[in-house]
Amino acid sequence: MQPILIIPSRLASTRLPHKPLHLIAEKPLIAHVYERARAAFDGRIVVACCDTRVIALVKSLGGEAVLTDPDLPSGTDRVFAAYKQIAGQNTTNDDIIINLQGDMAIFPKDLIQHTLAVFKNVPTDIATAVCRIPVADVADPSTVKVAFEASEDSIFGKALYFSRAAIPYGAKQFFKHIGIYAYTKKSLTDFVASDVGHLEDIEKLENLRGLSLGQRFGAAIVDGDYFSVDTLHDVKKAEEYLSKKDIYVI
Repeated sequence: MQPILIIPSRLASTRLPHKPLHLIAEKPLIAHVYERARAAFDGRIVVACCDTRVIALVKSLGGEAVLTDPDLPSGTDRVFAAYKQIAGQNTTNDDIIINLQGDMAIFPKDLIQHTLAVFKNVPTDIATAVCRIPVADVADPSTVKVAFEASEDSIFGKALYFSRAAIPYGAKQFFKHIGIYAYTKKSLTDFVASDVGHLEDIEKLENLRGLSLGQRFGAAIVDGDYFSVDTLHDVKKAEEYLSKKDIYVI
């Protein structure tokens, strides 16, 4: 099975009701995410959603969508449920499943390919991505920081820990985690079968469950930033981002 990209999409957002269908620059959020993914990835893309309206919208864009249980506890569980529907019995432990967040209206063009390239450069169970952030933004707990150890003269390395705190202490360059994951079938299966871990519960970061299971996180440094949409304020900010003629534009 070639790598498959699954975009989890949930309608029941408390901060931004019906978030996938909310208009950003006169286009629904999920349409921005899907079209940006389509421009950056040549493989199969599936939207995993819990509402027929989202399915209809994705299909109107020429895309593929599957219906998943609206009560699933997380986007990762939704990705796994969609993967099982799509793959059926035709799976191997070498399958690669990419989880691209359904609220990432803006992300660098090379994000997906660099994330996949981690598997070729670092011993990895789960691949992800990071970007550089200025010291002034490090104190913000909504910005997830990564203790990232890069290989020499390389954009690839190990993600050793994730935190809302400023880590590692005394760093001259801090790294921000970008919400994309590429799992092997085994790592994804083990992840969703496990309970919420102690550190995950403290930091409210799902990544820490994988680390507690002994899963290896590899990461790639990408240029630029990403932007997720959670509130009405984010909608306005995303529209400002989309007006720029730079790496965020398809």
